[in-house]
Amino acid sequence: MKTVLIAHNYEQTSFAAMSYFLANHLCNQGYRVVFISKRPYLNQSEKRKIGKGELILCSWPNNFRSTSWSDFVFFYKLSKKYKPEVVIGHHNGTITSVITSKLIFGKNVLTADYHHVCTESYLLDNLGPDWRVKFFLFRKKILYNFFCDMVICPSTKAIEDVTNKFKHKNPVLIYNPLPDRLTTNQSPGIEGNITIGYLGRLIPCKNIIWLIEQFLVYESYNPQTKIKLKIAGEGFLKEELQEKIKKSNRIIYLGEISYEEVDEFIQSAHFTITPSLADNAPTVVTESLMLSTPPILSHRVGTANLFSNMGNAFLFSPSDSEGLFQVFRKLETISNIEYKSLCSEARNLYLKHFTMDKYFRHVNSIILDEKFKNDKSHVSP
Repeated sequence: MKTVLIAHNYEQTSFAAMSYFLANHLCNQGYRVVFISKRPYLNQSEKRKIGKGELILCSWPNNFRSTSWSDFVFFYKLSKKYKPEVVIGHHNGTITSVITSKLIFGKNVLTADYHHVCTESYLLDNLGPDWRVKFFLFRKKILYNFFCDMVICPSTKAIEDVTNKFKHKNPVLIYNPLPDRLTTNQSPGIEGNITIGYLGRLIPCKNIIWLIEQFLVYESYNPQTKIKLKIAGEGFLKEELQEKIKKSNRIIYLGEISYEEVDEFIQSAHFTITPSLADNAPTVVTESLMLSTPPILSHRVGTANLFSNMGNAFLFSPSDSEGLFQVFRKLETISNIEYKSLCSEARNLYLKHFTMDKYFRHVNSIILDEKFKNDKSHVSP
């Protein structure tokens, strides 16, 4: 039985869902999947028969970081027992799993890490000394070039980052998917107030303070505006945000919301907005498409190249105030027909690129077929 090891969170929330559903899909197709879960944390391992295959579910010895000596010993024993032929890592779980498996099995294992966060985001959000983040990025470069056969990139921006900043020669493009959670395809009417929702962390790379400042300027020129800005999220810019929004009664800050509230938040807005200065592939943009809510997004969002301005989204430059004002002015006069078309096309973009089925096919063709192309004994999903 061919074995794939995944180090991520075994849960159905946010982008971790892609690993949860991938693991179950591969098991159904006859693979053994060893899944090291950070969340939820398991005190003892479990073995489950799923379809034609099996799932080995376990957690690292330490539930905070997975880079201690005990974690390396744990992974050494686990990998010697199950002998994974493919190892896919996410975030902190990559270091131990990819390095150890490559040292043990060499060319007999295909190792891949996900490039979830771009270099510019790390630099913009760094609160510590510069040397610390530079050392982190240098360490990541070593990991990619000496231990990773592939670096999986969720956007063309991520591809450029891996190629130019990390000098890795085999970045591969696989969009981060989401399971379809749309239950009713009825968008809110466009009459009356127009609500724009921001959902995300309150940190510099997300450019949320600039967005608020620009909205305040726009409102001062157009005090009768129909637009309301609704914000949800946490981060170290929270106090600055709360101080700035005191100047307007058309900006509402909800604080942090639970994941169970995300869909309601997005669907209660007419549009979502992502004004990021640097962002590989923000999950909220994909969620917005999935829920048929047109996004307003910065050109610096990694997946911006997939969008058509005023076709399925509104695009603007995060350094161009007038460009954002033009979007606001267009929203003031948008018709119901135009809005319904935007909603429909946003949903179509999700169906074209971000479904779980598309993700399964990409993993099969790019990762599994690459590893097992000369081995006819595995089951190709």
